[in-house]
Amino acid sequence: MATKVLHSGVRPPVSPRARVLLGRADAFLSRSVGAADATERFLDCYMAALRGAAAVLEATPISQSRARSRSAWVLLSKAAPDLDEWAEYFAGFSATRAALQAGLSRSISEGDADEFYREVGHFLHVVEDRIGADSRLDRSDSARRSMTA
Repeated sequence: MATKVLHSGVRPPVSPRARVLLGRADAFLSRSVGAADATERFLDCYMAALRGAAAVLEATPISQSRARSRSAWVLLSKAAPDLDEWAEYFAGFSATRAALQAGLSRSISEGDADEFYREVGHFLHVVEDRIGADSRLDRSDSARRSMTA
């Protein structure tokens, strides 16, 4: 009788859809570098974070009975409790995003946009590691530098 041996370093294959979503997240983050202003950069980064959350949700589905919320951050917290701090962090920016998109808020500072960019980049690396996707994200120190410097 043959037995199947599982190696601890072997991950299950990554969902093609999760890989596409992570690629879209990377594209939004990259696009934010060329944004015209801090507000546009923040919004692109927020979209990158949303796509990263979607990649995790695709790779870690939750039951329909638990998936009643439409908030990506609530769903992320339910599907991946180990990413709860990230979900809370980004949920804290949901109102800012809505206000900026509606034109109700003046703007976001360059420093805040830069910090948000760094945090989103870090989050996407966590997502990449979690879902086991091939590295497509820039892990160099240049990604840590301020975009305004």
